[in-house]
Amino acid sequence: MAQYAKNTSVPISRSKSQIEDTLLRYGIEEFGIGVNPRGAGIIFKNDGKVYKINVPNPPCENITTAQYKQACRQRWRILLLSIKAKLEEIEAGLKSFNDQFLADMALPDGSTVSDFMKLPENVKRLEQTQMSKLLMG
Repeated sequence: MAQYAKNTSVPISRSKSQIEDTLLRYGIEEFGIGVNPRGAGIIFKNDGKVYKINVPNPPCENITTAQYKQACRQRWRILLLSIKAKLEEIEAGLKSFNDQFLADMALPDGSTVSDFMKLPENVKRLEQTQMSKLLMG
């Protein structure tokens, strides 16, 4: 289990509000939160592109309702931390917006770049490609 915010008492609604405030403060054009039976997520628009980040429900086998709710609160705190860190790296010029959020970019069919790269045919194609040597040439 993740350690960060494992004992947080911050309500999910406050984490969501802080995520929205953070994204808007860094110039995100549009923002929304959605919920479905598998979990929740955020969607936002930057430079004309749409990005989606899912927050899947925690596994619910062999845990109490209180533990489940705690895990949900923790997941939203982790997402807030992640978003803040990514946006700070962008602001400091360490990485570009695409470097930080490319995997979350939505494609025309509603999937993300990350979803696309996990398709078996794409994984197979990457496995068959000669990759460049890392660090040492």
